[in-house]
Amino acid sequence: MNKRAVRKIIACLGLTLVAQAFGATTRDDVLQWIAAPGPAVMPDAGRVLRANDAAVIASLLPPGYAEEYQFPELDMEMQAPAHVEPHPSYVEATKAFEGQATLDADGAIQNYTAGRPFSAATIKAATPEQAGLMLAWNRIHRWQYYGWRNDELTMNYIKPTAPGSRGKLNVGLEGGGDVQRFLVQNYQRVYLNHLSWMKDNGYRADAEDVDTRLYKDYVEFLEPFDVKGTKFVVERPLIATEEDQVNSYLPSQRRVRRLSAQERADVYMGSDMTIDDFEAFSGRVLDFDWKLLDEKDVLAVFDARKPLPLYFGPQSRVPHDRWQVRHCYVVEATPKWKGHPYSSKIIFFDAENMSASVALAFNRKNELWRIFGVLYHLQAPGNTPEEQLERSVPLWSGTFAIDVLANTSTVSVPNKVTSMPTMSKHAIKRRFDVSSLSEGR
Repeated sequence: MNKRAVRKIIACLGLTLVAQAFGATTRDDVLQWIAAPGPAVMPDAGRVLRANDAAVIASLLPPGYAEEYQFPELDMEMQAPAHVEPHPSYVEATKAFEGQATLDADGAIQNYTAGRPFSAATIKAATPEQAGLMLAWNRIHRWQYYGWRNDELTMNYIKPTAPGSRGKLNVGLEGGGDVQRFLVQNYQRVYLNHLSWMKDNGYRADAEDVDTRLYKDYVEFLEPFDVKGTKFVVERPLIATEEDQVNSYLPSQRRVRRLSAQERADVYMGSDMTIDDFEAFSGRVLDFDWKLLDEKDVLAVFDARKPLPLYFGPQSRVPHDRWQVRHCYVVEATPKWKGHPYSSKIIFFDAENMSASVALAFNRKNELWRIFGVLYHLQAPGNTPEEQLERSVPLWSGTFAIDVLANTSTVSVPNKVTSMPTMSKHAIKRRFDVSSLSEGR
C-alpha cells in the first residue's frame, strides 16, 4: 500500500501521522483532511485535551499542524464557542446595503458602502471561485473599528536546541527552543473608509487621503540597535487594481524608499513570514485567484485567558491557552505572480467574524511550508459609546509562524496590551503621514 493510501485511510479515521515518518505534508494531504468528516462529538467546554487525545486534535487541526500538539506536557482547555456581535452600526450598515455589493469581471468589489459586503446566502449561491472572492472581500471589510494598535511587541526567532540542552527564551515563552534573535516593534493600522459608525460623514474618517486610501499600516522597530529606527508605512488604495504603496525608512541609508510589490513576497525582517502573511492574510485580494474549498470546524484561540499570551511545547510555539471549536470557511488563494514563493495558501476564515485562526502556505512543490496561527482576546463591554466601539472587536493577542521544512518559527508576543483606539484627524496625520517617517533623523 502506498503512502497516499495509508494517509487517506488514517485521515478518514480522524487520526494523524508524524510528518517525518512519511516525508513532507502535501497540499493533497490537507485537501483529504478537509474533505474528511469531523468528530461525531465535539469536545465539551471544560475538557482538557492532552497528548492521548491525538485523534480528536487531528480531526480539528490540519495535518502538518496537528503534530505540533504531540508532546507529554500538552494541555488544551476547551471553551464553549463565543458568539461575538459586531458593533450595532456595522450590523445596521450590513442590513441597509444588503445585496448591493457586486464583483466586476476582474474580481474587484463594486457598489460597496459599509457593513459586511456579501451575505452567507449570496456566497452559497455563487461558484467556488466567486465565493472565494466574496469571502476575501468580507475578510478585508470585517468589523475592525479604526484598527488595532500595539506599542510594544516582540518577534522571537526560534530554533531548536540540541537534545538535553536549554536555550534562551524571552517573556511569554515557557517551553523549549532557543531565541536566536528578536525584534521589538510598534504597530498600528488605521481604516479611513467604509466606516459604519461614520454615517454622518459619508462613512469616511475625518482625515487626509480618504479619497484614495482604504487603510494605512505603521511599523517602527524599537530594538535591537541594528534595526532601531527602521519604519514602514503601508498604504492600501481604495481602488483595488492599484498597488499598495509601501514606504520604508532605513536609518543606515537616512532616506525613505518605496518597496516594490514583489518585495512584499520576501521574508519580513528575516522572519518566517511575509508582509502579506500578517494576521494570516493581509495581502491585496486581486493579487490572487480565490476558491472556496469547503467549510470546516477547527480549533482556535479566540478568547485567550489573558491579553498577553503564553507559549509552550518543544519549541515554545504552541499557545498555552484555552481553545474553542470555530466553524470556518476554507478558502484557497493562489498567487497570480508566477514568481511568488508560494504555490498557494489555504486560509481558515471564521464564519462569524472573518478572523483567520490558521493558514497554511505551500511551496512550489506543493509541500506544506509555513503555518500561521493568530490568537485573539475578547474585551469586556464598554459603558460609554466610545468604549463600546473600542471594545467591540476581538483584540489581536499574538501570532506565530512555523517553517515546517526548516523547523524554525517566529512567535510574536505582545509586551503591552493591544488597543483599538479612537483616532482623530491630527492623530492619523501625525502617525501615518509618509513625510514623518524620517522625523527627528
